[in-house]
Amino acid sequence: MQDPHLPADGEPNASRPRRTSPQADAPPDAPTSPAVTVIIPTYNRAHVLGQTLESVRKQSFRDYEIILVDDGSQDETGRLVAGHPTPIRYVYQPNQGVSEARNHALRLAQGAFLAFLDSDDLWEPTFLERTVGRLRAHPDEAMVYTDFVSVDAVGQPLRGHRKKPSGGQVTRPLFVSVFIHTSAVVARREVIIEAGGFNPKLSHNEDYDLWLRLSLHHRFGLINEPLCRRRCHADSLSRNGCPPRVLLDKARLLQRFYKHGGGYDWIPPADARKRLGKLYYAAAKALLRAGAAHDADAVFREALRWNARSPRTWLWFILNHAARLNSRQSGSPASQPRKSVPR
Repeated sequence: MQDPHLPADGEPNASRPRRTSPQADAPPDAPTSPAVTVIIPTYNRAHVLGQTLESVRKQSFRDYEIILVDDGSQDETGRLVAGHPTPIRYVYQPNQGVSEARNHALRLAQGAFLAFLDSDDLWEPTFLERTVGRLRAHPDEAMVYTDFVSVDAVGQPLRGHRKKPSGGQVTRPLFVSVFIHTSAVVARREVIIEAGGFNPKLSHNEDYDLWLRLSLHHRFGLINEPLCRRRCHADSLSRNGCPPRVLLDKARLLQRFYKHGGGYDWIPPADARKRLGKLYYAAAKALLRAGAAHDADAVFREALRWNARSPRTWLWFILNHAARLNSRQSGSPASQPRKSVPR
């Protein structure tokens, strides 16, 4: 039966992959099926995509194919790919989001291993050599990931909180902290296919969702060296704070995973209460910054339902409640309910 998360068979010829440049760089005796499929989804990233492709071309490990899914770009992406010296299977689709772009590539992939590379990130030259070598040496691991560093638009390292990575059975630590960056992951193709790929219903944290689901049944390998560079932009969420919707979606994703997705068996209740209380608190504060005090009140209550021992949550809940009460008494329009919390 066709997996509903993956693109359907019988794609029109116009969307089938095609070689866009000569194969002069390919190894002379390359096998028909490459060892690795490098999956690159992109959307209007032509200004940085060339550097990303160069980081693939400079890999010491050469047995790979590149599938680049252009998710409806309106810039020079197609022209850039066509002129690149590396063989690339280029697929264009109307804008459907990163999950659908990656899932499209999954249907076309020939490699036994899948490497996920965002179109603005970079690999160190030994990234594929080290990750593929790790998977071949550890058949009990479904995927491997490396450490990474965050850099700015010109490649300079950024300071920030470093999250402690973990390997093996990672469900508990991964629930508590997102320490896996998708561009630093190489996984076995059959494992990703069996899991149904990326959930296209998620507009954010679709990768986090997949890693959590995989962690319930598989061990993860860790190469604790920064072999990937995550590029952060001036308009990125990590630089300016996540919008309320993104934080709420993340909290609800983790709540579903904990209560209904299998997480309950692996995650201690104290960890779940602390993590969900913190996320709902952050979402409530974001709603306050957005001027949605009424909605923030409901989300503060949800944060307290998970973690009633948080002094800061109680403080902001009381302050917000008092401010709304004063507004109602003064007849201010700000006290009226607003329907800005996504459901």
